[in-house]
Amino acid sequence: MTAATVTAPFDVLKTRLQSDLYRTQFLRTHPLRRSLHFSLRSSVPHCHDTFQSLFSISRAESWHALFKGLGPTLAGFVPASAIKFYVYGNSKRIISEKMNKGEEAAWVHLLAAISAGVVVSTATNPIWLVKTRLQLDKSNSTRQYKNSLDCAVKVFRNEGLRGLYKGLSASYLGISESALQWILYEQMKIYLAKKEALTLSTGDDQGFWNVSRAWGGKIGAAGGAKLLAAIVTYPHEVITLFV
Repeated sequence: MTAATVTAPFDVLKTRLQSDLYRTQFLRTHPLRRSLHFSLRSSVPHCHDTFQSLFSISRAESWHALFKGLGPTLAGFVPASAIKFYVYGNSKRIISEKMNKGEEAAWVHLLAAISAGVVVSTATNPIWLVKTRLQLDKSNSTRQYKNSLDCAVKVFRNEGLRGLYKGLSASYLGISESALQWILYEQMKIYLAKKEALTLSTGDDQGFWNVSRAWGGKIGAAGGAKLLAAIVTYPHEVITLFV
């Protein structure tokens, strides 16, 4: 929840740049132009233009616009995470016990991740749809939605129950990100566990350096797995906005 709140402005900017509704107008009136062709050499101007664009949004629509969709994000993050970890953990246990003699393997992690992804996407799709609609809604006289509840009610009233599940097929494509993330994370954990066991076998005590290295490894594994998975499967997020 803390991470979602702190990074909410970047999520709004990302959603608008992904949308055809905003992209042409946004790039014409905001300074974020060269960042579309990102490279290592352009990383500094990319960051500079990103923050300039955020300031432009706050000036044009007030700083509240930078946190559009935060309500649904927070409302969906906790149950989504709880469901994901619960389904993944139990699926991994059941699949390994029933199909692999209690042993874990990469394919076991893959099937467990797919199971968790399907359940989470189906259960939380209406929340993410409302969040995206709010982020694309302008803060002016043509504004369509007052808040998250108003958005959900209007979508249900005008488009029916199926309207709340628009983009579900694209969300299922996003399962590939979750699956890849879990596989990478599990393999990194196995590697870190072997390194820790080797350290203990050599008689090294758990001093400050070893403890710090262990924690750093876990944080790096979690962040690295998410980063690699997001980069590889990023196009599905753009596809979701067009469905």
